Amino acid sequence: MFNLSPPNVDLSIIIVNYNLAEEIENCLRSIHETIDSLGTINFEIIIIDNNSAETELYDVENKFKLDNIHFYYLKENLGFGKGCNFGFAKSAGQYICFLNPDTIISEEIFTPIINLLHKNKSVGIVGPKQLVRNYIFDLSAGFYPNIFFELFHLLGVGVFFEGFITYLISKVKKENYFNVDWILGGAIFIRAEIFDLVNGFDKDYFMFSEEVDLCKRVSNLGLKVVYYPRLQINHIGSVSGKKNYTLYTIRTYSSRELFITKHYKSINKILMRYFLRVELITQMFIWCLLSPINKNKSKQKLKAFFYLLTHNMKYEHRNWCTAAEWKDDRY
Repeated sequence: MFNLSPPNVDLSIIIVNYNLAEEIENCLRSIHETIDSLGTINFEIIIIDNNSAETELYDVENKFKLDNIHFYYLKENLGFGKGCNFGFAKSAGQYICFLNPDTIISEEIFTPIINLLHKNKSVGIVGPKQLVRNYIFDLSAGFYPNIFFELFHLLGVGVFFEGFITYLISKVKKENYFNVDWILGGAIFIRAEIFDLVNGFDKDYFMFSEEVDLCKRVSNLGLKVVYYPRLQINHIGSVSGKKNYTLYTIRTYSSRELFITKHYKSINKILMRYFLRVELITQMFIWCLLSPINKNKSKQKLKAFFYLLTHNMKYEHRNWCTAAEWKDDRY
Protein backbone atom coordinates (compact mmCIF):
# COMPACT_ATOMS: atom_id res chain seq x y z
CA MET A 1 0.00 0.00 0.00
CA PHE A 2 2.92 2.34 0.62
CA ASN A 3 3.25 5.37 -1.65
CA LEU A 4 5.59 4.41 -4.46
CA SER A 5 6.50 7.85 -5.83
CA PRO A 6 10.00 9.26 -5.27
CA PRO A 7 10.34 10.76 -1.76
CA ASN A 8 10.90 14.37 -2.87
CA VAL A 9 7.69 15.90 -1.51
CA ASP A 10 7.27 17.26 2.02
CA LEU A 11 3.47 17.23 2.15
CA SER A 12 0.78 15.40 0.19
CA ILE A 13 -2.71 16.87 0.53
CA ILE A 14 -5.30 14.22 -0.38
CA ILE A 15 -8.90 15.23 -1.12
CA VAL A 16 -11.70 12.75 -1.85
CA ASN A 17 -14.55 14.27 -3.85
CA TYR A 18 -18.12 13.35 -4.65
CA ASN A 19 -20.17 15.96 -6.55
CA LEU A 20 -18.47 18.93 -4.88
CA ALA A 21 -16.60 20.52 -7.77
CA GLU A 22 -17.35 24.09 -6.68
CA GLU A 23 -16.15 23.37 -3.15
CA ILE A 24 -13.00 21.71 -4.55
CA GLU A 25 -12.19 24.82 -6.57
CA ASN A 26 -12.60 27.11 -3.57
CA CYS A 27 -10.56 24.75 -1.43
CA LEU A 28 -7.71 24.62 -3.96
CA ARG A 29 -7.57 28.40 -4.22
CA SER A 30 -7.40 28.74 -0.45
CA ILE A 31 -4.57 26.22 -0.23
CA HIS A 32 -2.49 28.04 -2.81
CA GLU A 33 -3.14 31.41 -1.23
CA THR A 34 -1.73 30.18 2.08
CA ILE A 35 0.97 27.65 1.26
CA ASP A 36 2.38 29.11 -1.97
CA SER A 37 3.37 32.36 -0.24
CA LEU A 38 5.67 30.42 2.10
CA GLY A 39 7.92 28.91 -0.51
CA THR A 40 9.31 26.54 2.13
CA ILE A 41 7.08 23.48 1.72
CA ASN A 42 7.35 21.22 -1.29
CA PHE A 43 3.78 19.97 -1.60
CA GLU A 44 1.40 18.17 -3.91
CA ILE A 45 -2.39 17.94 -4.04
CA ILE A 46 -4.08 14.69 -4.99
CA ILE A 47 -7.79 14.75 -5.79
CA ILE A 48 -9.70 11.47 -5.93
CA ASP A 49 -13.13 11.61 -7.54
CA ASN A 50 -15.42 8.83 -6.32
CA ASN A 51 -17.30 8.39 -9.60
CA SER A 52 -19.29 11.64 -9.28
CA ALA A 53 -22.43 12.04 -11.34
CA GLU A 54 -21.50 15.64 -12.15
CA THR A 55 -18.74 16.46 -14.64
CA GLU A 56 -17.77 19.92 -13.38
CA LEU A 57 -14.59 18.60 -11.79
CA TYR A 58 -13.05 18.34 -15.26
CA ASP A 59 -13.51 22.11 -15.58
CA VAL A 60 -11.76 22.59 -12.25
CA GLU A 61 -8.89 20.41 -13.43
CA ASN A 62 -8.50 22.58 -16.53
CA LYS A 63 -8.27 25.68 -14.33
CA PHE A 64 -5.48 24.17 -12.22
CA LYS A 65 -2.97 22.93 -14.76
CA LEU A 66 -0.08 22.64 -12.33
CA ASP A 67 2.55 19.94 -11.98
CA ASN A 68 1.83 19.42 -8.29
CA ILE A 69 -1.95 18.90 -8.63
CA HIS A 70 -3.11 15.46 -9.72
CA PHE A 71 -6.68 14.36 -10.49
CA TYR A 72 -7.80 10.73 -10.45
CA TYR A 73 -11.26 9.59 -11.55
CA LEU A 74 -12.48 6.30 -10.12
CA LYS A 75 -15.01 4.09 -11.91
CA GLU A 76 -16.90 3.32 -8.70
CA ASN A 77 -17.57 4.99 -5.37
CA LEU A 78 -15.10 3.44 -2.94
CA GLY A 79 -16.24 5.50 0.04
CA PHE A 80 -14.12 7.94 2.00
CA GLY A 81 -11.54 5.60 3.54
CA LYS A 82 -10.78 3.58 0.44
CA GLY A 83 -10.64 6.78 -1.60
CA CYS A 84 -8.05 8.17 0.81
CA ASN A 85 -6.08 4.93 0.63
CA PHE A 86 -6.06 5.17 -3.16
CA GLY A 87 -4.78 8.75 -2.93
CA PHE A 88 -2.08 7.70 -0.47
CA ALA A 89 -0.88 5.03 -2.91
CA LYS A 90 -0.36 7.82 -5.45
CA SER A 91 1.31 10.22 -3.03
CA ALA A 92 4.98 11.04 -2.49
CA GLY A 93 4.90 13.15 0.67
CA GLN A 94 6.69 12.45 3.92
CA TYR A 95 3.63 13.91 5.65
CA ILE A 96 0.02 13.39 4.62
CA CYS A 97 -2.97 15.69 5.04
CA PHE A 98 -6.39 14.20 4.39
CA LEU A 99 -8.61 17.19 3.69
CA ASN A 100 -12.33 17.42 2.96
CA PRO A 101 -13.36 19.27 -0.22
CA ASP A 102 -15.75 21.57 1.68
CA THR A 103 -12.95 23.23 3.65
CA ILE A 104 -11.27 26.60 3.29
CA ILE A 105 -7.71 27.19 4.50
CA SER A 106 -7.74 30.79 5.70
CA GLU A 107 -4.47 30.75 7.66
CA GLU A 108 -1.10 29.01 7.46
CA ILE A 109 -1.62 25.77 9.38
CA PHE A 110 0.84 23.56 7.52
CA THR A 111 4.23 24.61 8.91
CA PRO A 112 3.32 24.38 12.65
CA ILE A 113 1.74 20.95 12.21
CA ILE A 114 4.59 19.56 10.11
CA ASN A 115 7.09 20.91 12.66
CA LEU A 116 5.17 19.21 15.48
CA LEU A 117 5.14 15.87 13.68
CA HIS A 118 8.81 16.26 12.77
CA LYS A 119 10.12 17.22 16.21
CA ASN A 120 7.90 15.02 18.38
CA LYS A 121 8.04 11.42 17.23
CA SER A 122 5.57 10.41 19.94
CA VAL A 123 2.84 12.28 18.02
CA GLY A 124 1.08 10.17 15.41
CA ILE A 125 -1.85 12.32 14.27
CA VAL A 126 -2.55 16.07 14.41
CA GLY A 127 -5.69 18.01 13.54
CA PRO A 128 -6.57 21.74 13.53
CA LYS A 129 -9.82 23.26 14.72
CA GLN A 130 -12.55 23.01 12.08
CA LEU A 131 -14.78 26.06 12.39
CA VAL A 132 -18.49 25.48 11.88
CA ARG A 133 -21.56 27.67 12.28
CA ASN A 134 -21.91 27.25 16.06
CA TYR A 135 -18.69 28.02 17.88
CA ILE A 136 -19.60 26.71 21.36
CA PHE A 137 -19.79 23.13 20.10
CA ASP A 138 -16.35 22.02 18.98
CA LEU A 139 -16.77 18.89 16.87
CA SER A 140 -13.19 18.86 15.58
CA ALA A 141 -12.03 16.26 18.10
CA GLY A 142 -13.55 14.03 20.73
CA PHE A 143 -13.63 10.94 22.89
CA TYR A 144 -14.13 7.27 22.16
CA PRO A 145 -17.69 6.00 22.74
CA ASN A 146 -18.40 5.36 26.40
CA ILE A 147 -21.40 4.82 28.67
CA PHE A 148 -21.31 8.39 29.98
CA PHE A 149 -21.73 10.00 26.57
CA GLU A 150 -24.16 7.31 25.43
CA LEU A 151 -26.59 8.43 28.15
CA PHE A 152 -26.71 11.86 26.51
CA HIS A 153 -27.05 10.25 23.07
CA LEU A 154 -30.29 8.67 24.30
CA LEU A 155 -31.68 12.21 24.58
CA GLY A 156 -30.33 13.19 21.18
CA VAL A 157 -27.77 15.65 22.57
CA GLY A 158 -24.69 13.44 22.92
CA VAL A 159 -22.81 14.98 20.00
CA PHE A 160 -23.44 18.50 21.26
CA PHE A 161 -22.51 17.67 24.85
CA GLU A 162 -19.25 16.07 23.71
CA GLY A 163 -18.59 19.07 21.48
CA PHE A 164 -19.20 21.45 24.37
CA ILE A 165 -16.78 19.50 26.59
CA THR A 166 -14.11 19.70 23.87
CA TYR A 167 -14.76 23.43 23.53
CA LEU A 168 -14.32 23.96 27.28
CA ILE A 169 -11.08 21.95 27.37
CA SER A 170 -9.64 24.01 24.51
CA LYS A 171 -10.45 27.20 26.41
CA VAL A 172 -9.00 25.99 29.73
CA LYS A 173 -5.81 24.50 28.31
CA LYS A 174 -2.93 26.97 28.17
CA GLU A 175 -0.97 24.93 25.64
CA ASN A 176 -1.47 25.37 21.90
CA TYR A 177 -2.44 21.72 21.57
CA PHE A 178 -3.44 18.76 23.72
CA ASN A 179 -4.09 15.01 23.48
CA VAL A 180 -7.51 13.69 22.44
CA ASP A 181 -8.96 10.33 21.41
CA TRP A 182 -9.77 11.22 17.81
CA ILE A 183 -9.61 13.98 15.21
CA LEU A 184 -12.48 14.77 12.85
CA GLY A 185 -11.77 13.47 9.36
CA GLY A 186 -12.16 16.86 7.67
CA ALA A 187 -8.47 17.63 8.26
CA ILE A 188 -6.09 14.93 9.48
CA PHE A 189 -2.29 15.16 9.38
CA ILE A 190 -0.18 12.01 9.76
CA ARG A 191 3.31 10.84 8.84
CA ALA A 192 3.26 8.65 5.75
CA GLU A 193 5.25 5.91 7.49
CA ILE A 194 2.67 5.70 10.29
CA PHE A 195 -0.28 5.61 7.89
CA ASP A 196 1.41 2.81 6.01
CA LEU A 197 2.27 0.97 9.22
CA VAL A 198 -1.41 0.75 10.25
CA ASN A 199 -2.38 -0.14 6.66
CA GLY A 200 -4.36 3.06 6.12
CA PHE A 201 -8.05 3.52 6.72
CA ASP A 202 -9.98 0.35 7.51
CA LYS A 203 -11.72 -0.76 4.31
CA ASP A 204 -14.73 -2.07 6.26
CA TYR A 205 -15.98 1.49 6.81
CA PHE A 206 -17.72 3.07 3.85
CA MET A 207 -18.27 6.48 5.41
CA PHE A 208 -18.10 7.89 8.98
CA SER A 209 -16.10 6.68 12.02
CA GLU A 210 -13.18 5.64 9.83
CA GLU A 211 -11.13 8.51 11.29
CA VAL A 212 -12.00 7.41 14.84
CA ASP A 213 -10.88 3.89 13.94
CA LEU A 214 -7.64 5.23 12.42
CA CYS A 215 -6.88 7.28 15.53
CA LYS A 216 -7.56 4.24 17.72
CA ARG A 217 -5.16 2.05 15.80
CA VAL A 218 -2.48 4.76 15.80
CA SER A 219 -2.88 5.26 19.54
CA ASN A 220 -2.58 1.48 19.99
CA LEU A 221 0.98 1.90 18.69
CA GLY A 222 1.69 4.13 21.68
CA LEU A 223 1.47 7.34 19.65
CA LYS A 224 -0.46 10.47 20.59
CA VAL A 225 -3.45 11.94 18.78
CA VAL A 226 -3.13 15.70 19.12
CA TYR A 227 -5.71 18.44 18.71
CA TYR A 228 -4.31 21.87 17.73
CA PRO A 229 -7.22 24.32 18.24
CA ARG A 230 -5.02 27.41 17.87
CA LEU A 231 -4.78 26.53 14.18
CA GLN A 232 -8.10 26.85 12.39
CA ILE A 233 -9.76 26.08 9.07
CA ASN A 234 -13.32 26.65 7.87
CA HIS A 235 -15.34 23.48 7.34
CA ILE A 236 -18.92 23.49 6.07
CA GLY A 237 -19.38 19.85 7.01
CA SER A 238 -21.30 16.89 5.50
CA VAL A 239 -22.32 18.68 2.32
CA SER A 240 -22.51 15.45 0.32
CA GLY A 241 -23.80 13.22 3.09
CA LYS A 242 -26.71 15.39 4.18
CA LYS A 243 -28.21 15.56 0.71
CA ASN A 244 -29.93 12.36 1.79
CA TYR A 245 -30.65 12.15 5.52
CA THR A 246 -31.66 8.50 5.29
CA LEU A 247 -28.28 7.41 3.98
CA TYR A 248 -26.48 9.87 6.25
CA THR A 249 -28.19 8.41 9.33
CA ILE A 250 -27.75 4.77 8.29
CA ARG A 251 -24.05 5.28 7.65
CA THR A 252 -23.53 7.16 10.89
CA TYR A 253 -25.07 4.51 13.14
CA SER A 254 -23.81 1.48 11.26
CA SER A 255 -20.27 2.89 11.42
CA ARG A 256 -20.58 3.45 15.16
CA GLU A 257 -21.75 -0.15 15.53
CA LEU A 258 -18.78 -1.34 13.48
CA PHE A 259 -16.32 0.63 15.61
CA ILE A 260 -17.77 -0.81 18.83
CA THR A 261 -17.63 -4.33 17.38
CA LYS A 262 -14.01 -3.93 16.38
CA HIS A 263 -12.60 -2.20 19.45
CA TYR A 264 -14.68 -3.22 22.48
CA LYS A 265 -14.68 -6.54 24.30
CA SER A 266 -16.93 -8.62 26.58
CA ILE A 267 -19.38 -6.68 28.74
CA ASN A 268 -18.37 -3.27 27.36
CA LYS A 269 -19.22 -4.38 23.83
CA ILE A 270 -22.58 -5.77 24.95
CA LEU A 271 -23.49 -2.60 26.85
CA MET A 272 -22.39 -0.23 24.10
CA ARG A 273 -24.30 -2.12 21.43
CA TYR A 274 -27.36 -2.23 23.67
CA PHE A 275 -27.25 1.53 24.28
CA LEU A 276 -26.88 2.15 20.55
CA ARG A 277 -30.09 0.27 19.82
CA VAL A 278 -31.97 1.98 22.63
CA GLU A 279 -30.78 5.28 21.18
CA LEU A 280 -32.41 4.39 17.86
CA ILE A 281 -35.73 3.87 19.60
CA THR A 282 -35.52 7.16 21.50
CA GLN A 283 -34.52 8.92 18.28
CA MET A 284 -37.57 7.50 16.52
CA PHE A 285 -39.75 8.97 19.24
CA ILE A 286 -37.99 12.35 19.04
CA TRP A 287 -38.30 12.57 15.26
CA CYS A 288 -41.97 11.63 15.41
CA LEU A 289 -42.46 14.66 17.65
CA LEU A 290 -40.43 16.82 15.27
CA SER A 291 -42.38 15.72 12.20
CA PRO A 292 -44.69 18.78 12.14
CA ILE A 293 -41.63 21.04 12.10
CA ASN A 294 -39.69 19.24 9.37
CA LYS A 295 -41.79 16.52 7.79
CA ASN A 296 -39.36 15.55 5.03
CA LYS A 297 -36.30 15.21 7.29
CA SER A 298 -38.31 13.33 9.90
CA LYS A 299 -39.57 10.89 7.28
CA GLN A 300 -36.02 10.20 6.09
CA LYS A 301 -34.72 9.79 9.63
CA LEU A 302 -37.49 7.37 10.59
CA LYS A 303 -36.86 5.35 7.45
CA ALA A 304 -33.20 5.06 8.45
CA PHE A 305 -33.95 4.01 12.03
CA PHE A 306 -36.38 1.33 10.85
CA TYR A 307 -33.82 0.03 8.36
CA LEU A 308 -31.10 -0.16 11.02
CA LEU A 309 -33.31 -2.00 13.52
CA THR A 310 -34.42 -4.54 10.93
CA HIS A 311 -30.94 -5.10 9.46
CA ASN A 312 -28.99 -5.56 12.71
CA MET A 313 -27.28 -2.16 12.32
CA LYS A 314 -25.51 -3.24 9.13
CA TYR A 315 -25.20 -0.96 6.12
CA GLU A 316 -25.56 -2.71 2.75
CA HIS A 317 -24.99 0.31 0.60
CA ARG A 318 -26.01 -1.23 -2.71
CA ASN A 319 -29.06 -3.14 -1.56
CA TRP A 320 -31.09 -0.94 0.72
CA CYS A 321 -32.65 1.23 -2.01
CA THR A 322 -33.47 1.10 -5.70
CA ALA A 323 -30.81 1.49 -8.35
CA ALA A 324 -32.11 4.96 -9.24
CA GLU A 325 -31.97 6.12 -5.60
CA TRP A 326 -28.49 4.69 -5.23
CA LYS A 327 -27.25 6.47 -8.34
CA ASP A 328 -28.35 9.84 -6.98
CA ASP A 329 -27.52 9.47 -3.29
CA ARG A 330 -24.77 6.99 -2.78
CA TYR A 331 -22.36 9.42 -1.13
